[in-house]
Amino acid sequence: MGSTENNIRLKVIAAVKADGRLLSDVARQYGLSSKTVYLWVRESEQAPKQREAALLTEIAHLQQKIRLLNNELNAGHRC
Repeated sequence: MGSTENNIRLKVIAAVKADGRLLSDVARQYGLSSKTVYLWVRESEQAPKQREAALLTEIAHLQQKIRLLNNELNAGHRC
């Protein structure tokens, strides 16, 4: 997820949770479907352990990708 999309997501969630605005109003303001806003808010309320597990999985995937790219880079320098 890009930083712009993440910023929008955070603003949308804050508008619903902190400001108490209706999902449909926030969706309309940001040009999103109500379902998207609902899912974003629901995901933000996931149990911290679920979010942590998802982040750890993503970190492991990214670390593996970094290793593969480093191996490719090192293989290119040996030639």
